[in-house]
Amino acid sequence: MIFAQGWHGDCTICFKIESLTLTVFKKMRLMTFSRGFLSFLSVVLFSSSTLLAQGYQIKVELKGLSNDTVILGEYFTSRMIPKDTLVLDQKGQGVFKGETTFTGGLYLIYMDPGHYFDLLLGDDQHLSISADTSDLVKSISFRESEDNRIFQEYKDFLQVKSGEREIINTLYKGAANAEDSANISDQQVQINKEMESYMDQVEKDYSTLFVSDFIGATREPIPPESMLNGERRHDDSIRFFYYRQHYFDRFNPFNIRLLHTPLYEGKIMNYLTRVVPQHPDSLMVAVDYLLDGSKMNEELYRYMLITLFNHFAESKFIGMDGVYFHIAENYYIPDATWSSPEFLAKLKENLELNKPTLIGQPAPNLTLRQIPDEHFGMAAQDTAIKKDPHIGQDFSLYDIDAPFTILYFWEADCGHCKKATPALYEVYTRLKAKGVKVLSVHVINSIEGKEKWVDFVNEHHLLGWINCWSPYSNDFRKTYNLQSYPQLFVLDRDKLIVAKRLTPEQAEQIINNLIENEGV
Repeated sequence: MIFAQGWHGDCTICFKIESLTLTVFKKMRLMTFSRGFLSFLSVVLFSSSTLLAQGYQIKVELKGLSNDTVILGEYFTSRMIPKDTLVLDQKGQGVFKGETTFTGGLYLIYMDPGHYFDLLLGDDQHLSISADTSDLVKSISFRESEDNRIFQEYKDFLQVKSGEREIINTLYKGAANAEDSANISDQQVQINKEMESYMDQVEKDYSTLFVSDFIGATREPIPPESMLNGERRHDDSIRFFYYRQHYFDRFNPFNIRLLHTPLYEGKIMNYLTRVVPQHPDSLMVAVDYLLDGSKMNEELYRYMLITLFNHFAESKFIGMDGVYFHIAENYYIPDATWSSPEFLAKLKENLELNKPTLIGQPAPNLTLRQIPDEHFGMAAQDTAIKKDPHIGQDFSLYDIDAPFTILYFWEADCGHCKKATPALYEVYTRLKAKGVKVLSVHVINSIEGKEKWVDFVNEHHLLGWINCWSPYSNDFRKTYNLQSYPQLFVLDRDKLIVAKRLTPEQAEQIINNLIENEGV
């Protein structure tokens, strides 16, 4: 796989999204004051989105500082972008201001590694902040900003409830009997209900403010009590299907402001890895939803495209290359104007090479020559027979009648093949009674290659499966994009590719599972 390029035009960043690190934040590891509510993961420089017209004006008064420099930072997913700096006067006062409005989101006022705090910026970016650096948590105050007044009350509420839960947890651990444990559990449930009710009220009363979107995005879908009565109370499947169906009820993945919070990327990755069934077809539907929906905003679409492209490029799960190439063909190649022509050309080439053998596709047909088992015994005694390239009978891949076919490409000189091929033969001995057939294709089509092949087959007694090769052509290497060996494909009865790039043991497990689940 190749990875998406980054955000710096034609600057080649082909293996991860990267950016310039600011020295002033180089060693920072920050948390907000809501006891780990959010955290910094890294510090990078990103370009910001299209800005509105009315500008921003953030007055700050920070007791305990004099002639100090403070920084206004913007979150971009889990990263922080410095947006403005300010030198306070002798009284610790100053104003961040500019003619263009920032993209809304979660921002941060940073003084030094021990002094910083979060704030929300929504539509109105004219506000005042005062605080005492000796106790920022208790002293911070926002004026002319409903978003931040409510946000601060919300964090204070969470901190109180967090303290109550700690006490309850301590009591639970020390419960003397089952009755005490049950009573304490009821108290835990009550605290959770109070927290849910509080957030419900905020979202209801302030639905037009960004704070409502932000708090909503922190929440997880919980089935109503009416769905969890009686025996269904402990049915995890009900909870999961409700969770999946309502995942985006409060979290809008196309809200550009949420992209500018540390919540966003985790929510998207959780959706792709835990909510959506891990099957290429289901994931392609999810990818289309996210990418098509994010096209309404250039910054959001660019982030989403690069993130999803790289995520599936890195995936180790079977079949995810299909999702990767789906994104490449339908979105990245036509839309990634920031990528260099060289990168896109390489991606197109990679797509064309891999497209014929994606999982779910019919395996490209092959004409191969099968060598009968008795030839190997004769060739062991006669050098001329061993070198003869004309022995055997030609056949087509689609002539094979089997519930599953293992198509295995290897060469006798390959170090990995020397271990994998005998292992595959052991797998074959266990699967042949189930009708599974193995096409063991030796890829070297020279006389010298045939001699080595014959010797290896005889040495390891690899007889009974279909030993075959293509003595006059190696076009199959390009057709199947064989750039290294061994390569193993599992085909179903119709010769559709159901799995590839497997170890012999993985192939056996997959075939047995399919036979068991499908009753083949």
